[in-house]
Amino acid sequence: MTAHFALDARAGLKGQGEPVAGNARWPINLCDAMTPRQLEVMLLLCEGMVNKQIAYELDISIATIKVHIRNAITRLGAKNRTNAVAIVAANSAIFRNAAV
Repeated sequence: MTAHFALDARAGLKGQGEPVAGNARWPINLCDAMTPRQLEVMLLLCEGMVNKQIAYELDISIATIKVHIRNAITRLGAKNRTNAVAIVAANSAIFRNAAV
């Protein structure tokens, strides 16, 4: 059984910008897809932090964290928070490995 939010790594080999899941494209340049603060919040989510921990870490309110997450989900074309985290994690790994 496969999860519906998981991205197929082989799809990225076909070519840049091809649809993979819904309207998400592979790979996504995260810096172009969202604001730096949204990216910072999403990367902390990828590390397993919850909203309260992220708010404390960045010294902003939990409501602001929720707004950043909601806007990042919209910009990424994700179905939900989990899908957005999967997209960010997969794409940040691609660009991290490409830089090495």
